[in-house]
Amino acid sequence: MVSNAMNDVRHSLGPNDRVELLCWLTCGSLGAYYLNGSWPTAAFHVQAAHKWLDRHQRQAEWLAIAKLSAIAADLAQRHSELVDADWARDAVEEILDSDDLNYQSELVLRVLDECRRALADKRPAD
Repeated sequence: MVSNAMNDVRHSLGPNDRVELLCWLTCGSLGAYYLNGSWPTAAFHVQAAHKWLDRHQRQAEWLAIAKLSAIAADLAQRHSELVDADWARDAVEEILDSDDLNYQSELVLRVLDECRRALADKRPAD
């Protein structure tokens, strides 16, 4: 019998995890901007990061979350025109209604590519 403690094991973020978490935060920022017309607060990013970490059984230091959140905010603001594009509206609404990203969506693929580039340039520490 496996104990509940064994099921609660959390792993540190690996390189792919960082990219996916950054993509989640960036897409979440774009979704919040689409809904509210304003950029989300730091509290939004912290809550979104912890939701992703819990769902993927990962752990991260607060500094790593802060760095990824700052990068996500920057990426989202640089690509804010995406939420106004007709082709992207359905993808943005899907992001808002889902607990995970659709990695086959054109919008998510674009953001994911930007996230990979951003992390290749910055390489945030855990």
